Amino acid sequence: MAGKEKGEFGYLNYRKKLNLIKMIVSFAVVAAVLIIGFIVYKTRANIFTVAAIVLVLPAAKMAVAYFVVLPHKPADNELKEKVESKSGSLGVYYDLIFSNSKKPIGTQAVVVSDAAVIALTNENNADKKLFETSLKDFMANDSRNVNVTLYNDEKSFLSRVSTLALSKDDSTPNMNIEKNAHSLLSMCI
Repeated sequence: MAGKEKGEFGYLNYRKKLNLIKMIVSFAVVAAVLIIGFIVYKTRANIFTVAAIVLVLPAAKMAVAYFVVLPHKPADNELKEKVESKSGSLGVYYDLIFSNSKKPIGTQAVVVSDAAVIALTNENNADKKLFETSLKDFMANDSRNVNVTLYNDEKSFLSRVSTLALSKDDSTPNMNIEKNAHSLLSMCI
């Protein structure tokens, strides 16, 4: 299982598998410690039971990490090809889950320019206003002033990607795009 960085195509599937493995292993360790204690001491009242109880906390943390990522859908190859063909020299990131104060919002594709961040989600119940205000505020705290827009419609999203790519001056360095991308990636799970 090759590692994927946040924002790479396939990251969400990688993260789901990794979190599932971590969760299973951590609960297996808890069960093994509990069983070993029972086998050795022939009773529940032993130090291994205490150790197993303490080990449940990190195991539960692994379970939470898995269940946070589980409901979100990754981008497919068709979407990737469409976005790549239209994005030009803009920053493109896939399979990101943005944290906020209420509910994580999953995106399939995020395109970053020097003055805008646009994202595509397939979640019907995604809170557009929450996403846009929380990301804009987060990036403003990082001294990044950008317009943020969340799309539910692939066609509108791709149209906006084309518009941003055409307005991008390729002769200027992508320093702002990289800084904007770094800022938004730090908000993602």
